[in-house]
Amino acid sequence: MLQAKGAPIELGEFAHKRALIKAALVLSVISWIGDFIYKAINDISYINRSECVLYRIFPGIAFTIFEYLFETIIIVFVSIYVALLFGRYFLRFNRYFPKNPVTAFLYGSLIPVCSCAAIPLVSTMRGKMKFQSRIAFVLAAPVLSPQIIVMSFSILGFRYGILRILASFLMVLATAHLMGFFSGEADSTRPRELSFDCARNCGPAGDDIYLATFRMFKKVLPYLITAGMIGIALESMDLKRMMLFFTDINGPSGILMITLIGIPLYFCNGAEILFLRPLVSHGFPLGSAVAVSLTSTAICISSIGLLFQFMGKRLTLILTLLILGIALVLALLINAIFPA
Repeated sequence: MLQAKGAPIELGEFAHKRALIKAALVLSVISWIGDFIYKAINDISYINRSECVLYRIFPGIAFTIFEYLFETIIIVFVSIYVALLFGRYFLRFNRYFPKNPVTAFLYGSLIPVCSCAAIPLVSTMRGKMKFQSRIAFVLAAPVLSPQIIVMSFSILGFRYGILRILASFLMVLATAHLMGFFSGEADSTRPRELSFDCARNCGPAGDDIYLATFRMFKKVLPYLITAGMIGIALESMDLKRMMLFFTDINGPSGILMITLIGIPLYFCNGAEILFLRPLVSHGFPLGSAVAVSLTSTAICISSIGLLFQFMGKRLTLILTLLILGIALVLALLINAIFPA
């Protein structure tokens, strides 16, 4: 008999469950890699997703459900496993970890991952990095990457590229430091880390990385489903069309609405730049474009669901408000300096 979380598990049942989880993980990795290769070869992004073969097979709402639920669930499932693996074998090398929010920003900006993949990874770094540095890392990773920098300059121009880098740096550092203030740096209790939830004498079943991955995935799954349903509902509102028809697009109210709209959008790896290209060509303000870039990548509906689990509702709400507030201030400043 093996003991996991206080419940007896037969050896055969443990092996069978472990094999199923491992098979699901392997299939998820294959699906994720296959999806990435297919999109890269065919140059498919959020903008031209109608060219995807799955879009032609499952048009309309079915494809949106695939994007907001199936794809996100696979990414989070694999990311949790990688985070646990990373935490088990690689976090012992403390000297290679960023020591402050500035170096955390530089580290994060080199890793082209979305926030849903970055959050499980960063949650394993508790005790290895300060709270502010972890916040800086989890924001910088989706907001800025070598690919995003290249796309920014080549598609939206030199001015946007420079402003995107500066605005990302200012938002990440300001948010990280303010989050440290609001959290009280109470690292002993929050944010909550990924753990094996294993009693001291739980045996091999409780220490198994596949079972640990599945236990953590079960905890975040309700948040992912809820967030995905909200995202699907908002997607049907045609947010791009809404952005072009604000009567006061350069004023505070218009910029606030545009900044808020960025939250639910499903963007990563530079997709927001392709989304913004036709808007900017129609006179969309530069500051508003930068704000949408920040809010649509730093945090999204799905990542909010993850943060609820890993960081708690209070700090997640504060983080979301800080991102919105700082992005709004930056948009107003940029629009004042570079009016449309």
